[in-house]
Amino acid sequence: MAVTLSTKESSYISQVIYRINLCDSFSDLSRILLSQIKTIIPFRKAMALRVTSLNNEFIYDEPYFSGQEDETFDESRFVEGNYRSIWWEYMEAPWSSVFRATDSRDEEEWQNSALYREVYKPQKLYYALQATFVRNDIKLGMIGLYRRKEDGDFTEKELFIMELLKVHIELKLFRLVTRYRGFKTDPNAPGFSVPKAFIADYALTRREEEIITMMLNGIADPAIQDELCITKSTFEKHIHNIYKKTGTKNRVGLFGIFRG
Repeated sequence: MAVTLSTKESSYISQVIYRINLCDSFSDLSRILLSQIKTIIPFRKAMALRVTSLNNEFIYDEPYFSGQEDETFDESRFVEGNYRSIWWEYMEAPWSSVFRATDSRDEEEWQNSALYREVYKPQKLYYALQATFVRNDIKLGMIGLYRRKEDGDFTEKELFIMELLKVHIELKLFRLVTRYRGFKTDPNAPGFSVPKAFIADYALTRREEEIITMMLNGIADPAIQDELCITKSTFEKHIHNIYKKTGTKNRVGLFGIFRG
């Protein structure tokens, strides 16, 4: 069934996107996003996590939790317990995802899981709407919205709204995360530029600097080729030289150099 939004809902979503783009830190993004989303996607509790991975395990940074004034999300159990959740599988995908937990789980298996028994059930939570954010093979973060069983599951419209917001959250989070890992903002242009020390250390050419900068800002390979007026083979040659100079094998390794 097709999902339609009212003029009021569309206008509000535009305002949320505007607020997202004004955020200058992950904690600010988490706070603004969850407080704004609650108006159009009601929830009992919510959390946002910046996510990285090491040795096939996820590392949680800057956890942010939202809920009723007299309640808190039991973050210590979730973050420190290393519970295997459905969103882990989505985080391994090469793209961002939005999903309802009930669309991907067996209810009997879920109710017998440690995550449900030790984290959800004590807090009377049951349903979840979650989003994982990945860009250029870099794991960025996730958000989860949670409801009690009596509240009912998240609707198709609410799923659709989160899908609309997904690409904007992903791009903003990518820029915040790459900046956190060492990229410097160019005050005269949008996005980020490669630090001059990095260029000197690896003896990058001007063209290689341009390519890395565009990759960093999330521009797809064909668009880079069009913008620089180079062929695919020439582009691939530059990429090969970049990897050789930096001692990396792929974009994940290249961007990993900037981690602080």
